Amino acid sequence: MTLADLSSLGSFVSGLAVIGTLLFLLLQMRQTDKNQKALLQQGRSARVTELILKRTEPELSKALSRGLQADLTIDGSQVESINAFFAALFWSIEDSFLQYRAGLLISTGWETDSATLRGFFAVPACRVAWTMNRDLMSGDYRNYVDALMREIKPLAASDTLSTWRTLMTRELAAVAA
Repeated sequence: MTLADLSSLGSFVSGLAVIGTLLFLLLQMRQTDKNQKALLQQGRSARVTELILKRTEPELSKALSRGLQADLTIDGSQVESINAFFAALFWSIEDSFLQYRAGLLISTGWETDSATLRGFFAVPACRVAWTMNRDLMSGDYRNYVDALMREIKPLAASDTLSTWRTLMTRELAAVAA
């Protein structure tokens, strides 16, 4: 084997090494992208879970219960609690909105947050809270939520306790049957 043959063989092996390195980097980039999206989803789940658990705090629970029933006799501190709860919800969903638009949040995560907003905007207390907080939100997100508000008609105030009792009675009847 001549020196020129060895040089050609070395160049060939070097080219294979470069291709192997590029393939490895491509796989690493894909894995990093998956890990980043998983971390964002975990953060989203943590935010949502924290908001849900916040609703179990006695004072907020009482205020939300009265607010969701459209009780006009609630006091100012209860209005503040309701408003703060929904403001936190709006900011949490704004974060998801921005992540989704940037391609960082998977579509199913955004679909869930969008459905949550749609459900809440049928509730008069949430609509009032949006009206009170909307000027604090970013333009594109504010426009998106304003469009939802126009699209979704408010429903009559709901009574979670009555709904729970009706559903529980139905389940207990199914158990007894």
